[in-house]
Amino acid sequence: MTPPRRTPLADHVADAVALLAAVRGTEVIPLDGGAAGRIAHAEQRALVDLPGHDDSQMDGFAVSTVDLSGDGAEVTLPLGPTIAAGDPPGELTPGTARPIMTGAPLPAGADLVLPVEESAQGLFSTATGADGTVTLTPASAAPGRFVRRRGSDTRRGDTVLREGRLLTPARIAHLAACGLRDVEVLAPVRVVVLSTGSEVRPAADGEPAAGARHDANGPGLAAALAEAGAEVVRTGTVPDDAEQLLEVLRSHVTAHDADLVVTSGGVSMGAFEVVRHAAQLPGVALTFPKIAMQPGGPQGIGTLEAAGRRVPWLAFPGNPVSALLSCELIARPALGAPARRRLRLPVQLEQPEPSPVALAQYRRARVLPSGQVRMVGGASSHLIGGYAAADALAIVPVGIDTVRDGDLLETLLIPGGDS
Repeated sequence: MTPPRRTPLADHVADAVALLAAVRGTEVIPLDGGAAGRIAHAEQRALVDLPGHDDSQMDGFAVSTVDLSGDGAEVTLPLGPTIAAGDPPGELTPGTARPIMTGAPLPAGADLVLPVEESAQGLFSTATGADGTVTLTPASAAPGRFVRRRGSDTRRGDTVLREGRLLTPARIAHLAACGLRDVEVLAPVRVVVLSTGSEVRPAADGEPAAGARHDANGPGLAAALAEAGAEVVRTGTVPDDAEQLLEVLRSHVTAHDADLVVTSGGVSMGAFEVVRHAAQLPGVALTFPKIAMQPGGPQGIGTLEAAGRRVPWLAFPGNPVSALLSCELIARPALGAPARRRLRLPVQLEQPEPSPVALAQYRRARVLPSGQVRMVGGASSHLIGGYAAADALAIVPVGIDTVRDGDLLETLLIPGGDS
């Protein structure tokens, strides 16, 4: 028998992205109102220079190099008015020094700042008046010393945030410093998450009943989708009953106005594949491509008619590694989540590892301090413990049947490991 055609992962991801395009809305939110962790929808440009003017990097004295005798040479200068942060810059009278605080604008005529530690006083005194003097011994009289030039960090019009980037605390601070108050982000997609299978029981303490297993996929997928920016609605588990499956999904889609359904299990070739059975019922339009990847080859994609509309449905395999890997490689890009970092790293192996030549294999792995990547656990899709210990996915591409020590593998960095 000729093996079924395998769909390249990239093609399936493109289908998922297209499927979710209609439900990926946007919203404008204030930077100071829960922007952290959101995903930028549009490029943002600086509205101002940063810094907005030449300013002082130190508490010290604004002076001109023409009034100094050189490095290490003592000089006494009359004091002008003090410049505090927030003051207008004003001017430096030739032959004088003006006390200046960190962040204060450099006065016209000054071209360097000497820190207060290079003065005879060693500190500022409230007794020092505008008619006083200061004795300075500059360690260096180089122009520009301890001066932060206007625009030296960011120029007006510079791109300060790109589409698809995660809003981190540092990026939020940068946007605010560049004069922005609001940011356009992807609106969270509301996702109903459901685990299928008569053997699956809600997570609980202790041993499950004979023949049953705890639901790992529900909590795991909910966490992964939330990390990708989704708003998750958990529904628990359903047995291998297609009509009950659709009833539960439709009720939760309606109650929560959900945008997307994600299920695990019921998409393979067994006798009790509940999602496949549900696809034969009215209001369901699903296809079941086999993806050229391992784990996670069996997939389902399509729509569910609920609440008077067609709701996108991503159906993942039931083994926990397959389900989480599917979420990582398919749901994340479909939701517009930022791409993970990828590196090409040499693999460290004690013996050669086989790989299915027609499939891209995603091995759970750890990045070592040496810069190598080492596989964690075996390749099987039930080995969730290895995934939990991993901080990377080592990708063995299509066309490779054996991986040997030192081979370079594209490596996808994921949260985990010792973090």
